[in-house]
Amino acid sequence: MLLIQFLSALLVVAYYRAEPVQAISNRIAEFKVAHGLAFSFFAGAIAGAGIPEVAKVVTGRVRRLDRAEFGKLAWTAVVYGIVGVTVDIFYRYQAVWFGAGIDPKTLTIKTVVDMFVFAPFLSIPMACALFGWWKAGYSIAFWKRAFTIDFYKREVAPAMPLCWAFWIPMLICTYSLPTTLQFPFAVLGEGAWSVLFVFMVTQPSEPSHSA
Repeated sequence: MLLIQFLSALLVVAYYRAEPVQAISNRIAEFKVAHGLAFSFFAGAIAGAGIPEVAKVVTGRVRRLDRAEFGKLAWTAVVYGIVGVTVDIFYRYQAVWFGAGIDPKTLTIKTVVDMFVFAPFLSIPMACALFGWWKAGYSIAFWKRAFTIDFYKREVAPAMPLCWAFWIPMLICTYSLPTTLQFPFAVLGEGAWSVLFVFMVTQPSEPSHSA
């Protein structure tokens, strides 16, 4: 996690110091602007569902997808695509509300609003609810439970400490870039975190030495 954060900071520095990096980044920004929210949806789906699936194959956790696994992967892609669109729109409004500056005050305000308002009360609850809906077989009755304190305590609150540990430094890097580059940069962070997470959960346990 620290390595990803360190490399992300280096990438931001490289954007402002190295013309080739800036040129490539600006082309990505132009492509993103040209394709709008469609880019946000597919980029979010690839980062949240596609890249982790490749990592699972590399680690040997998954060798091929059966019908059930394919259905889960497809829904995961949809969820992360929706989250991607939501995040992209939120970044745009952050620029409207607080400006596009990269001074410490602006970076702090955007990061605080993101991590302590947007993430715990919109993006993460929405993702948890959508995954919960899938697990419940798309039952309409599920949504009665999704908007309860109990659901929040069980599904959302446990995810927040790790979210803060990883994304607070990442968001400082993200908001240090021009608005049109913030979402593509965040998608890189999401993809890197997804790969790291897959490698963590597939780490083999220590062999038992018990009699």
